[in-house]
Amino acid sequence: MEQLVIRPGLRGRTGRLNGGGLRTAALVVIALLVLAAVFAPLVAPADPDAVDLSAVLAGPSADHLLGADASGRDLLSRMIYGARTGLLGPLGVVALSTVLGVVIGLAAAWHGGWVDTALSRSMELVFAFPGLLLAMLVVAMYGPGQVGPVITLAVAYTPFVGRMVRGVARGEMGRPYIAAYRALGFGGLTICLRHLLPNIAPVILAQSTVNFGYALLDLAGLAFLGLGVQPPAADWGAMINEGQSAVLQGALGPILVPGLAIVLSVIAFNIVGESLADRVSRR
Repeated sequence: MEQLVIRPGLRGRTGRLNGGGLRTAALVVIALLVLAAVFAPLVAPADPDAVDLSAVLAGPSADHLLGADASGRDLLSRMIYGARTGLLGPLGVVALSTVLGVVIGLAAAWHGGWVDTALSRSMELVFAFPGLLLAMLVVAMYGPGQVGPVITLAVAYTPFVGRMVRGVARGEMGRPYIAAYRALGFGGLTICLRHLLPNIAPVILAQSTVNFGYALLDLAGLAFLGLGVQPPAADWGAMINEGQSAVLQGALGPILVPGLAIVLSVIAFNIVGESLADRVSRR
């Protein structure tokens, strides 16, 4: 099966990831993020919103393992709780864009003709507008928050999935099993959902995993600009925004800690996504 992941990631010149150790490390990072998000109330050492004026911009210590921010809030606790918004937002973007992209891509591939042309032109139209710009316009109209950017970015990400599904599905439709099911009298919807979709699911999973990392980065950027999750909620992008003033006082922790979490998360999802795509391309 041809590998059609659209958004390039962390590959070498050969197009393949080198070694399984990097993939394993990426999976460990993702697993730790998920565990932190799910069990945040149990593993966080303190209330993420608790203010301790005696620990303002404190460095790492026994009481604050990663230090404290400009309000004296424990950075480790805010990092752990920030994993919730850091993962839920991208999950919403990927879930919505994948469903829409699969529907559009399968419809375009199966029907062809004017249906394919109309859907393809529609996806190209969405491509013409940057996702972050659309999200900013939505926030300007409806106010900051996470719901608006998630829905807007999901629409912006849909063409990446739709074009990939269309291309892979068109290749699969030339295989004998599709003609056999048609000859047996199966309807198009049944063939697509029961037989065609499962065969292209690995490619969709690879693309969605890569998209997850990009969505995490985009939502963190919006939060940094004050257009996403709003303070005092624990969010990595918002934490970087709040930590800017601390840099002037020589405290880098409030920016470096969430910034490192974002970078590691995006790299981990890219590595896993490209690894999945690499396996699919060798099938």
